Amino acid sequence: MKTSYDNIYRLLVIFTVLWYMGPHAIWSQETDNNIKVTGTVLAQDGLPIPQANVYVENSSIGVVTDFDGKFVIEVPPGKVLIISFLGMKPKRYTITTSQSLTVTLEDDAQLLDNIVLIGYGTVEKKDVTGSIGAISGDKLVKANNVNISESLNGRVSGVLVTKSSNRPGAGMSIQIRGQNSINSSNEPLYVIDGVPSYSGIAHINASDIESIDILKDAASTALYGSRGANGVVIVTTKGATKKKGFSIEYNGSVGIKTPTRIPDMIGNKGNGLEYVDYRIALWRKKYGDASLNRTDFLTEDEKRRIRNGEYYDWLREISDNSLVTNHSLYSSGGSENTSYSFGMSYVKDNGMIGKEGFERITGNIGLEHRLTDKVSTGMTTYLSKNNTNHGAEETLINAYFLPPIVSPYDENGDYAFNVQPTSSKINPFIQNENNIRETEAIYANLSAFIEVKPFEGLSVKSQLAYQFDTRVNGEWIGTFTQQKGGVNPAGAYRSENRNNNWVWDNILTYKKKFAFGHQLDAIGLFSLQKDTHKGSSMRGDGLPYNSDWHAIQTADEISDVQSYYWESALTSYMLRVNYTMWDKYILTASGRYDGTSRLSADNRWGFMPSIAVGWQIKNEPFLKDVDFITDLKLRVSYGNTGNNNLGHDITWTKLDLSRYTYGDNGINGFGIGNVRGNKDLRWEMTSEHNAGLDFGFFNNRLTGSVDLYYKTTDDLIFSRAVGTVNGFDSVYENIGTTTNKGIEVSLNTVNIDSKNLQWKSSLNFSLNRNKIKDLYGDQQDDLGNRWFIGEPINVIYDFKHLGIWQESETGLAADYGQSVGHIKVEDVNGDFNLDEQDYQILGSPNPDWTAGLSNTLIYKNFDFSFDIYARVGGLYDDPFTYVFTAWDNEHWNKLDVNYWNPENASNNYQEIGAQSYYTQVLGKVSGTFVKVQNIVLGYSTNEKLNNALGIQKARIYGMVQNPFTFTDYKGADPEVIGENLNTQLSLYPMIFTLGLNLNF
Repeated sequence: MKTSYDNIYRLLVIFTVLWYMGPHAIWSQETDNNIKVTGTVLAQDGLPIPQANVYVENSSIGVVTDFDGKFVIEVPPGKVLIISFLGMKPKRYTITTSQSLTVTLEDDAQLLDNIVLIGYGTVEKKDVTGSIGAISGDKLVKANNVNISESLNGRVSGVLVTKSSNRPGAGMSIQIRGQNSINSSNEPLYVIDGVPSYSGIAHINASDIESIDILKDAASTALYGSRGANGVVIVTTKGATKKKGFSIEYNGSVGIKTPTRIPDMIGNKGNGLEYVDYRIALWRKKYGDASLNRTDFLTEDEKRRIRNGEYYDWLREISDNSLVTNHSLYSSGGSENTSYSFGMSYVKDNGMIGKEGFERITGNIGLEHRLTDKVSTGMTTYLSKNNTNHGAEETLINAYFLPPIVSPYDENGDYAFNVQPTSSKINPFIQNENNIRETEAIYANLSAFIEVKPFEGLSVKSQLAYQFDTRVNGEWIGTFTQQKGGVNPAGAYRSENRNNNWVWDNILTYKKKFAFGHQLDAIGLFSLQKDTHKGSSMRGDGLPYNSDWHAIQTADEISDVQSYYWESALTSYMLRVNYTMWDKYILTASGRYDGTSRLSADNRWGFMPSIAVGWQIKNEPFLKDVDFITDLKLRVSYGNTGNNNLGHDITWTKLDLSRYTYGDNGINGFGIGNVRGNKDLRWEMTSEHNAGLDFGFFNNRLTGSVDLYYKTTDDLIFSRAVGTVNGFDSVYENIGTTTNKGIEVSLNTVNIDSKNLQWKSSLNFSLNRNKIKDLYGDQQDDLGNRWFIGEPINVIYDFKHLGIWQESETGLAADYGQSVGHIKVEDVNGDFNLDEQDYQILGSPNPDWTAGLSNTLIYKNFDFSFDIYARVGGLYDDPFTYVFTAWDNEHWNKLDVNYWNPENASNNYQEIGAQSYYTQVLGKVSGTFVKVQNIVLGYSTNEKLNNALGIQKARIYGMVQNPFTFTDYKGADPEVIGENLNTQLSLYPMIFTLGLNLNF
């Protein structure tokens, strides 16, 4: 523990030095022959601006305005006086005589875009030394996605969002610069209004967000220490503004969802005879010609339907159009000392299959009051309630399986339960009515602060925050479902999870401009965090009536009763210093010292430092007069971060519960579990190097950045299999090393900028290469877990598909015990025996690269935009493709692909009915796709009409989402490859939306 106290002592010494620098580092004011200037600085709405900068150009003379926006300054004759404030256009005055000024500063949207959140504070973009991506709230609103995570794909380089399904309310995962950990989570840290969040950002509505800033490199994420290894997503919701008066903003839209890219099954779209031909070919191949006379080949009702040409398109009949509605109302206002905001939003996203749907209502309140010019206080509140209907299990997959010669109706025109007596698949419409899966979630984020500014440049802020989220999951499985088979009694399941998170941050900020172009920006932090997690679950079978999942106590048998409770705590010290010289050289250094209860006392503290330098090359004399270069900055950084996404109890050896029967009674017994705890576990640490170049050319008509990075994660915490001689079969250890390296490019262009026409484009490109550098210290692969040195963490390891055995290869196929029309795989070792010795690494489910392109055109009052997203490369093991190309069930349907037959020598898929081996290779599919994500056309009313209507501005727009997708994938959506076929399988929606934006 000596090292712990040493580091704390060092941080305290630095804090003390910075504190005492303040009174001795106030801007100086020369007095000889100076001219006295007084004035008041106001915003556009007439509200005074406190803390505005008033200084003499190219000198150390400067003051700041008081609480009423007033100032007094002595200015040398003929010098230029500059008045500025963050986010506003500065004003310049040449002083020749004594005068009193009334200065009104105008908002500058471009300057606001140049303000970047770095965690616990902000900096101007020109002073950023790390790699940070950002997306504004208005862009999130225009993207019009229910889950805002989806809006990051293709819009922020280095960020990969993975969807689990296209069902409403489905979960999404964000990965920043690749996968670091093998066993622990690779999800980034989410910070919502300064509060670390465990539930991500699915609860938040886009219209409630001011901005999202994504910290990518270690020099930026080191501010968050033990939780920053996977990147940090900082979400700032709309809070209290410092504007006088009152304003209202409304955003609303209604959209129609319709299924698109419905997979092409055999005999769909009314082409039922294609399926009949397939069924005949299948039975002949598997059972011979005589099988066509069997009673189970075709039922009498199926024969009747074929004779009458009555074919049923199951996918198009089970799916339907649906509505998506989104409404939000936001108001803000303020007086001289108080500002406030209030917002509410409502989203309803209906699914296209059965009862699927998602509903969310949110509310947010912001309040800030300035007690004096030195003391202010405020609070923010964000509340969200979500209801998700996940839809019935097995409904959609049954619609895929059932052939077009089967009808959902019986002879009386009612829904039949078992629509295909020769198969086990029940009617999807019946399944929809008798299986309910729901989630009810509540989320709250509350924070309050008090900030004191004892003297110019110093701020002391204390913030107490509380976050709460609860999730209740329920499922009811009726008798007439696939699971119960129409005979077993109904059952239900219920689980509940509650998470509480308290955070107390104490932040010391010191900002000062010194003589001769020096500037210091320092932040110190002391933080305490405690989180608790608890939950329970139970299952009931034999429900006496259709009670949904809310009356499990009425069940004949109650089982799987479980509950849990655990808590953890984190204590943190942090210091960050940003030092700028002559607006050319920037040095940023930070250090965070974290202690977690999740590790043992001897190893729970970790120190995570970072250092970064920036060079404003454009401001050097040799480039200052090069007109076509507007901006050029080089950034280099290095930092260490940790991964706190580890189990709270991995250092313990725990007892397992076993239940026994003793006589007529049941008793509980406890014994040592099969996982051995490890008190010696240390932090899983990531170190990262980053080099970046920011540039702007032709008066910023072309701007962008390029980043190169290399990061290494050491001391991976993951479970290692051990011999069971001591009663354990696994133990957690710090072993293994992984690396990620990549390149990120962002480009922004102003293609046309005339009076009536503007055209802007934005392009980003990301490439990441993931690799296991070491596992157990011996450079040996772990074949059982499919981990290979020098390869990505996740790989596809299997036979390599070479095609289909052709007529010309009859003899060679026989040498492998194969026949013409069967699947051909590679014999790696050439022994004519195809087994696991012939497995090879085929690829990885990581894209080779991703890219996004956005274009916006504005002609007078019209605006037009479209976004394109590309994900190229990556090999996936897709259960959908495998099941519906490899399985030859004699009664189920398949994908309509190019199957081999003697007249069609296809080299992709085996002969229909061929009992081929190695069919798993058919499930290996490429993840390449290019999507046009949305196309938007809008019209904004002119000033004359706005005045007549009594509004500030209005815009009406139409949007099409997912209009075009280019891919070879046979399923509905290549972005959700790998869906669970029974619980998550979904169709891909195209959405036509009409929306309105109003400002009063």
